[in-house]
Amino acid sequence: MAGRPAHEIARLLAEGVRLHRLGDLRKADNCYRRVLRLDPRQADALHLAGLIAHQTGEQERALTLIERALAVNVRQAPFHNSHGVVLLALDRLADAEAAFLRALDCDPLYAEALNNLGNALQRQERNEQAVAAYDRALELQPAYAEAWCNRGRTLHLAGRAAEAVTSLRRAIELRAEWPKAIRYLGDAATAAGDLTEAEACYRQALALDPADAEAHTALASLLERGNRLDEALAAADAALAADPHILRAAVVAAKVLRRVGGLEEALGRLTGSDFSAARVDERATAAFERGQILDRLGAYAPAYEAFVEGNQLLAQMPAACRIDRTIFPSMIARLRACFTAEWVSGWASLPPPNASPIFLLGFPRSGTTLLDQILDAHPALTTMEEKDALDQVRRAVEQLPGGYPEALAGLDEAAIVDMRRLYHEEVRRHVGDLEGLALVDKMPLNTIDAGLIFRMFPNARILLALRHPCDVVLSGFMQAMQPNAAMVLFDSIDSTARFYTEVMELWRQYRRVLPLSVLTIRYEDLVADLAAETRRILDFLDLPWDDAVLGYAEHARTRTISTPSYHQVVQPIYRRSVDRWRNYAFALDEALPLLRPFIEEFGYAPGEPPAD
Repeated sequence: MAGRPAHEIARLLAEGVRLHRLGDLRKADNCYRRVLRLDPRQADALHLAGLIAHQTGEQERALTLIERALAVNVRQAPFHNSHGVVLLALDRLADAEAAFLRALDCDPLYAEALNNLGNALQRQERNEQAVAAYDRALELQPAYAEAWCNRGRTLHLAGRAAEAVTSLRRAIELRAEWPKAIRYLGDAATAAGDLTEAEACYRQALALDPADAEAHTALASLLERGNRLDEALAAADAALAADPHILRAAVVAAKVLRRVGGLEEALGRLTGSDFSAARVDERATAAFERGQILDRLGAYAPAYEAFVEGNQLLAQMPAACRIDRTIFPSMIARLRACFTAEWVSGWASLPPPNASPIFLLGFPRSGTTLLDQILDAHPALTTMEEKDALDQVRRAVEQLPGGYPEALAGLDEAAIVDMRRLYHEEVRRHVGDLEGLALVDKMPLNTIDAGLIFRMFPNARILLALRHPCDVVLSGFMQAMQPNAAMVLFDSIDSTARFYTEVMELWRQYRRVLPLSVLTIRYEDLVADLAAETRRILDFLDLPWDDAVLGYAEHARTRTISTPSYHQVVQPIYRRSVDRWRNYAFALDEALPLLRPFIEEFGYAPGEPPAD
């Protein structure tokens, strides 16, 4: 008789597995339940019943069943792997990571556990470690489409868009007509600047799965950034029809409506549904958009509170929490200590290059994107928008004896030639062959490295974008900045003002100790008389006038613009952003004393001429 239960258990388990593979979860679960009535400690039945509970959304029951299976047999790698999958579904990310590591302790060659470990690491925004886990999975199983897809998604999130595109294309080669992977490829193509491929991907994903709210949302966002507002609103509405709780789609719809003047309806889009399940970054973006709408409605105190909320939410993101806020202040302090007239006078003499880029500097939100578009419209110029070419050179100097900036003093001719070659290679990687055009390198915070610019390109001409310091600080605070070592410093008006002061004090010092060739352009003067200011810039650059610069807005529509000003620079010149800070004077009490010296120096105080 003892053999009969064992035989029946084996039969029921086999039947349950067969039904499970066929997708008949109800009947499969019934088989596993019958096994557990015969033997409540049957580990395989506990584990498989737990998987069905997970698949049907009963995560707590799944957790209980799988933990009972582990209590029976703790050395089963699949049990630990499934345990981690359920913990991941419950958003217990650190516990899930530990479970996948236990699975790998039981079986180091378990590719699925490595893939899932990558997912747990990615959810914790530990993207480089996640990529390493996917790479290990793919070493074991090169045709693992899911790992290629997850790897591509994570590379995109890590800012490695070109590599992400390659990885996602491999996933789709292995598993054709896979809507999720095709949508992820669209996201990576967007980040890589290939908006044509991105749109094609989103539309292909939607052809395969018309109810994919995420694909509708991604398409809506792409269309809004491309200023195709009617199409963008339709795509956002399609996303919300598929999933009324998808906050990103509501934000896109609100942004479109704000841009076309439907402010009350825009506000309603952000308050008309339950978005409580949205991710923290999505809630942050919604708060910033709500602030922009309230600002346009003239409700300045509620707008300010919305921007405070958005910045507080961004600060909660794991990536923001891990960032050392002292990186830039410490670097600036080190540069100020080094760059003295005495130190610079002792530099080894080096020959200048035959040709130098034009550097467009300033502080974020000073009008550099508008200048970028105007200059790029000139037939003799091409602009490189916020790429890391100069950063790569600085990192190379950091590896030299003495580090950065100290090693600048002792550079010899061979070293400086190598540095210039590195810079130009990075430029070509981003903008291709210049084909005789002059390069404008637009990166506002390269202001901090103006000393490096002078050492590399002593004859380079620099355009310095200025704007009323209070407007600069306020505008930075009002933007949903992606967390990095610089942007985390924009999370309050006071912090932004301190950062502005540090950067501009360093700029003052550079002007005192280095013979820089600089033209300052005030945003307010540019929007007051576009033609006159642009003519002054072209004269400084020894370039002839060309009417194309006045058509910058139409030209901008043909370009991919990555900064928060993408929707502003395709409009005709407007003065709405001039002196906006006065509406928020109530929030600037502590910032004003820090900013006042620059307000006066840059000619914004009554009776003061602008500095040059």
